[in-house]
Amino acid sequence: MDERGRILIPLYEREKLGLKAGVEFDVYREDGALVLRPILPEPLRVDGSHRKWGKEAFLDSGEATFGE
Repeated sequence: MDERGRILIPLYEREKLGLKAGVEFDVYREDGALVLRPILPEPLRVDGSHRKWGKEAFLDSGEATFGE
């Protein structure tokens, strides 16, 4: 911990947990230890049922369009 109270979480631990800059944490004491629990946003549900799909959404295998 540095003089301003900041703690560095090692890169390999951040990568394993999928933590990115700006993630907020709940911090609490448990059995004499500080526990940091990331506050993760709720998954966003996407409803595509109202979308009108055009023929470009169902290209044959191997077809692709780039930059058009």
